[in-house]
Amino acid sequence: MDIEYLRRKETIVTTDPFIYNQLRNIFLDLDAMSSARVDGNKTGLSKFLEAKDDDPESKGRKTVEIDKVAQSMRVLDQNINETIFLQGFFTELHRTIREGITNESSRFAGKYRHSPARPDVPGNTSPAFHLVETIMDKLIVYLNKKETSKFDAIKSVYAHQRFLWIHPFREANGLMARLMTYAMLRKQGFGGVPDRIINPTFSFCWDPEKYLKLIRRADSDKEKDVNAFIEFALDGLKNDMIRMDSLLNYEIIKEEILKPAFKHPLFDRVFGEQDRLIIDIALEKQVIQAADVRLYFPQKHPTEISKMLKWLRDKEMIIGLDEHARRYAINLENKYLVKQVVGKLERAGFIPAS
Repeated sequence: MDIEYLRRKETIVTTDPFIYNQLRNIFLDLDAMSSARVDGNKTGLSKFLEAKDDDPESKGRKTVEIDKVAQSMRVLDQNINETIFLQGFFTELHRTIREGITNESSRFAGKYRHSPARPDVPGNTSPAFHLVETIMDKLIVYLNKKETSKFDAIKSVYAHQRFLWIHPFREANGLMARLMTYAMLRKQGFGGVPDRIINPTFSFCWDPEKYLKLIRRADSDKEKDVNAFIEFALDGLKNDMIRMDSLLNYEIIKEEILKPAFKHPLFDRVFGEQDRLIIDIALEKQVIQAADVRLYFPQKHPTEISKMLKWLRDKEMIIGLDEHARRYAINLENKYLVKQVVGKLERAGFIPAS
């Protein structure tokens, strides 16, 4: 009932859409990285953020894998209204995230497994490989069946568990389950009226050890084991929705995330007093124009103001919001700033401790 209330409630939004969308992009990357870590990929946060904008040829395999998952989430966002759960949805999505990772992963990308699932897991009950396509058909019927909307969250969690039990692909089933869940939650409207950020990994895997323990128990299909996993996942979903709603309040972002992020000594070495003042103006107003800056530098000619803004734009500390760059905002995805922002998000409890 709490989750249903959160899905439908209207929230007052004071965060500018441009700022919020930058945060959304950061969370997409973090969710993709955390999802990979649940599956045993131990790529460090700092390493990933540093490599994120590198040339594809110089990126490590793990970073490329995380990048592909994050990009897939963005594609799902853009096409969520047209998304239909069919066999092709799963095979094409798997091909997208696995092709080009290694020669072996490319060979099996987008193909259901032709071998036993999880042979290293004692007592594994996943279906034999020749039954995978038939059982996936049954799951797809379940996904597309119209149910009472109040059971949507339970349906998403149960589908997540069943997909992992089926284990349809040779590898990357965990990543696939979380991408499927992301699409389901988005289609079911769990973004809510303000289109909140959704993090399937932070929601369902907020305690990775407990997540793995409960989801493996639920393979038994015993009611008490399945219910234990569902309760665990729903509790995480509810708490994550509450956390993400708080980011719709710009005062929280400004005071708990952005201002502390800019206190790092690195920025004292980069910025002069004038630069710092412009940054402070942008932090207060969210979106600024040259006229906003001139109020604080009445003695300066407009061309000097333009040069000051251009310097910050060239350093990628601010970013133009329109074609002629007459409106600007803080560039939260600047490779130096983003690490500080992520650190503050973690300290403020928006990112589960790994």
